Amino acid sequence: MRLAAALVSLVVWSGLGGVAAADDRTSGGTSSDGIFVNSVKKHQTSPGDGPTRNDSDASGPEIRLGDAACGTADAAAAAAGVVYCPGPTAEPAVITVADVQKAFAELKLPAGTLVIQPPDGLTLVNFKTNFYTTSTTPITTTVTLLDQPVTLEATPATYTWHFGDGDTTSTTEPGAAYPDLTITHDYQRKGDYLPSLSTTYTGRYRIADGPWQSIPGTVTIDGPTQSLRAIEAQPNLVGYN
Repeated sequence: MRLAAALVSLVVWSGLGGVAAADDRTSGGTSSDGIFVNSVKKHQTSPGDGPTRNDSDASGPEIRLGDAACGTADAAAAAAGVVYCPGPTAEPAVITVADVQKAFAELKLPAGTLVIQPPDGLTLVNFKTNFYTTSTTPITTTVTLLDQPVTLEATPATYTWHFGDGDTTSTTEPGAAYPDLTITHDYQRKGDYLPSLSTTYTGRYRIADGPWQSIPGTVTIDGPTQSLRAIEAQPNLVGYN
């Protein structure tokens, strides 16, 4: 407690004009709010003038450290002595775009759901096989960054269709179910294929109730493959009239 010791010395010197009498006393201590130091003088006007008087109403300077010195209840103490108040409360740490990008990249985003028609993993050679996804809804979650709530929103923006035969295509459309054929592929040879879907998310964020802001960059999630067999159809004559 070097600071407290130094303050005691300061009080004694300032309260007694630099000379400490034998019967002067300095009191001090600590509280939950800080440190306080008081100096009180006892003196006689001259030998034999009467009993020692305790000048409790004329105590020396009072020094307070900590939050207790800054309340309205301590206004009198502040006027009588030296008061130290702590600085203003620190502002919340600034969340940077890099912090948000890192949090966005670490989100557990789902892979897009791939639907293939005809169903049951079977299609025909030189037939328009239909592809689409039902994963189109934005995903919202709240994380804590630097002790502040941050809402992240990830939106499927681009879909990359891997047809399993070496061909791929990217669209902003999610495709559609039959009969609205928007994403189709013709397999030229019979065989087994492993098509899949990659979903690319864009993002935005807001801190607490602040405005929405865009997150630079994207996150791409690769989905699992599905088994698809392409076969050749054989024409059969079933009747003639």
